[in-house]
Amino acid sequence: MDLKQLEYMVAIAECGNISKAAETLFITQSGLNQQLIKLEKELGQQLFYRNKHYLRTTQAGKLYIDSAKEILRIKKNTYAQLEDLKGNVVGEIALGLTHEHGIDIFTSVFPDFNHRYPGVTFNLLERMVSDQHNFLLGGHLDFGIIMLADSDKIDLEYIKLYNENLVLGIPKNHPMAKYASAPGEPLSTIDLRLFRQDSFSLIFASSTMRKVIDPLFKEAGYQPHILIESAMNHALIQLVSNGFCCTILPQSRVLVSPYSTNCAWFHLSSRPNWNIYVAYRKDMHLNEAHRYFIQLAKHYGNELEKKFL
Repeated sequence: MDLKQLEYMVAIAECGNISKAAETLFITQSGLNQQLIKLEKELGQQLFYRNKHYLRTTQAGKLYIDSAKEILRIKKNTYAQLEDLKGNVVGEIALGLTHEHGIDIFTSVFPDFNHRYPGVTFNLLERMVSDQHNFLLGGHLDFGIIMLADSDKIDLEYIKLYNENLVLGIPKNHPMAKYASAPGEPLSTIDLRLFRQDSFSLIFASSTMRKVIDPLFKEAGYQPHILIESAMNHALIQLVSNGFCCTILPQSRVLVSPYSTNCAWFHLSSRPNWNIYVAYRKDMHLNEAHRYFIQLAKHYGNELEKKFL
C-alpha cells in the first residue's frame, strides 16, 4: 500500500475538491486527479461522488479514508517511538496557534526548546479554536494552543497551561474611570450593568471568546451596541485608548499592549474566565521533545498567572 497515496486521498476528502487538495499537497491538480482515477480503477470502486464544485465520499470512500487516517496515525507514532529508541530527537512538530495568545506562548518557549532540541523544527499554523480542533482530529496538527471554557472541550487530551480572567476596558475620560485602581495595584471590580449606554468593540462573533462574553451582557440585562468586531485584541485596546468604545478581552492582552495604559481596566463582578491549554490527540505518542515543550509552556503559564495577580 502506497502511504503517499493514502495522504492524497485523505487530503481530497478533507478539502472537498481536487484543486484545494492539490494546493495543500503542493502538487498539480492534474497529477492528483490522475492518482485518484488510478486508485479507483485498482479498487474497482468509486471513492467520491463528483459534481462540478465538490467531492464527497461514497460508502467505499468513507471506509477507505477512515482506514487511511488510522494507518497514517500508526505510521507517525511508530516513527516517533523509533526515534525515541535511537535517542535521536529530530523531526517536525505541527503546532496550531490561536491569534495573539499562541504566538506569544511559542516565542517565549522556543529559545529554550531549540537550545535543547535543535534537530526539531516547527510548522506553525494560526487558526481559530474550532479549526484547530478539526485539524487535530484529522491528524494535521500535533499540538494546538487553544483557549476555551471546559464545556467546549471535545474528544482530545488537554493539558492546562493557565487560567485567565476577561477584563473590562473603558476610556480614561469615561465617568466610571475614576473608580479604576492605581497602576500596579490589583484591578478594581465593577458591574457591567453600569455600561448599558456605552458602545462596545468586541472580538468577532464566532470566536470562542464570545461564548464567554455574550452571556455576560445577557446576565446584565441588555444587548450592547457593538461598534466594531475584530480578530485583533490589540486593535480593540487601541480603539478604547482613543475614546471610541469599551471592550472586554483577556487580561494577558492588557499586559502586552502599549496602549493599555491609556485605558481604565476592571474585573467584572462575575469574574468571567477561560483556560489556555495544549491539546493533542489521545492516541498520540509523546516523545521527550513533546514533553519538554509542554513543560516549558506550563512554566510560561505559571509565570503569567503571577503577573495577573
